[in-house]
Amino acid sequence: MTTGIIILGIVAVLLFFGAAERYFDRLGMTSWLTFLIVLALIIGAVMPEVRTGNFVMTIGGFAVPAVVFVLLTVFAAREGNILRTLLALTAQAAVCVALRAIIGTGDTGAVTAFFLLAGFLGGSISYAVAGTRLGAAAAVFGGSIVGDIISMGLMRNIIGQGIFTMGGYGIFNAMIIGCTTALVFAEIVYAVRRSIQNKRMAERRLSAEAAEDAGLSYVTSEHITADSSQEKDADDLYGGD
Repeated sequence: MTTGIIILGIVAVLLFFGAAERYFDRLGMTSWLTFLIVLALIIGAVMPEVRTGNFVMTIGGFAVPAVVFVLLTVFAAREGNILRTLLALTAQAAVCVALRAIIGTGDTGAVTAFFLLAGFLGGSISYAVAGTRLGAAAAVFGGSIVGDIISMGLMRNIIGQGIFTMGGYGIFNAMIIGCTTALVFAEIVYAVRRSIQNKRMAERRLSAEAAEDAGLSYVTSEHITADSSQEKDADDLYGGD
C-alpha cells in the first residue's frame, strides 16, 4: 500500500495548505470533506487486517473504500450522473477481473503490474464512461471493490485458493492510482475544452470587430457618396461656377 499512501499524503498536504482548494471545488466537494476522506484512507491503510478462519479483510483496501464509494456515489447522484457512474463502475470491475486473471497474484512483480495497469487503464476508462470527476472517482472505488470480490471468488473456486481476501493484492494502490488518473485525465480534458472555447471566443470577437469595421466603412462611404451627390445637385441647380 506504500504507493497509494504516498499519493494520498501528497494530496493531504496540498489540501491542508489550501494549494488544491480550487481544483477540489471543481470536483464538487468541499476541501475539508475531501481532506477527511483522504485522511480516512491513510488511516485505514495502516490499520491491521481482520482475519476469521479462511476469510481476510483489510480496512484500507475494503472497509474504508466501501464507505468512500457510497459517499461519492451520493454526490454523483446529486449531479444526475448515476447511470453513467454505474456503467463506469462495471467497466472498472471488468478491468480488475481481467487483469487478475491474466497477471495473477503470484509474486510482488505480478501485484505491482496489476495495480499499475488497473489504476491507469481503469481510471482512464472510468472517466471516459462516467464523464464527470465525481462519477469517475466513485466508479474507480466501487468497481475496484466489486472486481476484487469477483476475482477472489473465481480464484478460490477455480484455482482452489484457500483464503478469501478482500482488499488485498494491490487493490488499494489500484484504487488510488485509478482515482488519480481519472482526475488528471479530467483536468486535461477540461484544459483542452477551455482552450478550444477561448479560441472560439477570440475568433468570434475578431469577426465581430471586423464586421463593425466593415459597417463603419460602409457608413462612411455612404456619407461621402451622399455629399458628392448633393454637391453635384447644387452645381446643376446654380449652373456651376
